[in-house]
Amino acid sequence: MLPYFTKQELFTLYIKNNLTSTQIASVLNCHPSTVLRKLHEFSIVIKPSAEKIEISKQELNDLYFRKKLSCNQIAKHFNCSIKTLRKRVRKYGIVLRPNKKIVISKRKLEFHYLKEKLSLKEIGDLYNIVPAAVLRKMRKFNIPMRTSWEGNIIHPKKPFNGSLEEKAYLIGFRLGDLGVTQKSKLTNSIVVKSNTTKPEQVTLMKNLFSPYSHVWISGPNAIGVFYFTTLLHPSFNFLVPKNDFMPNWIENDTNLSLAFIAGYTDAEGSIGIYDGRARFRIGSYDIGILRQIHNSFEKLGVRSTLRLDRPKGSIDKRGFISNGDFWRVGISEKSSLLKIFDLLIIYMKHEKRVRNLLEARANIILRNHAIIHA
Repeated sequence: MLPYFTKQELFTLYIKNNLTSTQIASVLNCHPSTVLRKLHEFSIVIKPSAEKIEISKQELNDLYFRKKLSCNQIAKHFNCSIKTLRKRVRKYGIVLRPNKKIVISKRKLEFHYLKEKLSLKEIGDLYNIVPAAVLRKMRKFNIPMRTSWEGNIIHPKKPFNGSLEEKAYLIGFRLGDLGVTQKSKLTNSIVVKSNTTKPEQVTLMKNLFSPYSHVWISGPNAIGVFYFTTLLHPSFNFLVPKNDFMPNWIENDTNLSLAFIAGYTDAEGSIGIYDGRARFRIGSYDIGILRQIHNSFEKLGVRSTLRLDRPKGSIDKRGFISNGDFWRVGISEKSSLLKIFDLLIIYMKHEKRVRNLLEARANIILRNHAIIHA
């Protein structure tokens, strides 16, 4: 399976973080040639080869002898490899200083690597040595290596440590609006992606996942579409299944089912005032999920309808053809609307949905007040 990564992700790693194609390949678990091919596909300008970087003898003497920089520091200064720099040193006949032995205790190395979760490169930067030297010291002390996805990570990925209600909400939102895959069996990272034309949806997705990992957002493009991508810790594997049903452990618990419905509503629902009256609707092709939501409403004493809105092959007013039967759960009765609004607002996170809910609620209260005083 080919690795998945976006133009924004590759641009960040290659241009902003100034990593080489080999380093990026290590991070993304692919071959360097794949990275180079993607750079060309995304029209990202290839940086000059390190071998072509010009380093004069005068500059090298100044940095090495007068400023007392190490070869590693000089290589970073010229943005080239240590191998390239040593070629210049030999070419100019520069006699290097004896290697200074860097002492790092086992306790400090374990602290940096196992507690602080620093990469070999980050530890090397602390002590001004190359990652290979750090690796040799780790082997000397028999310090176990992390898995590849942990060791090469650039943006920290925190494991899921939320409540069951948060988990239920995320599953509901995922089934409504997110594409989720497991990146590979080696890294186990969970790839979450989506696209939308709504800035509020972008904000919601960022708020949901930025506490756990770095979030890439690009756009809007020429037609106003934003693209969202994040790589999550393997503990988010509960988001991978794409099922047309609410899991039993959620459906059998009132609070968890409400959290799930809130997530699904934030993704697929609409709350508004139509012809002067408040309405609540959720529409999708997921008849199994919508039937469970309809049944959950009935158990709560909320009167709702479940109907086929558009059969497969029909064309809506925007000219879109339905790929399948499109179903809709709706609530229009005032007492049922007030009840479900009070139950869902605790769990809903979409700013526009919450704002619309409050406006619809105010509409009902205002109409009731007008009837009482008529």
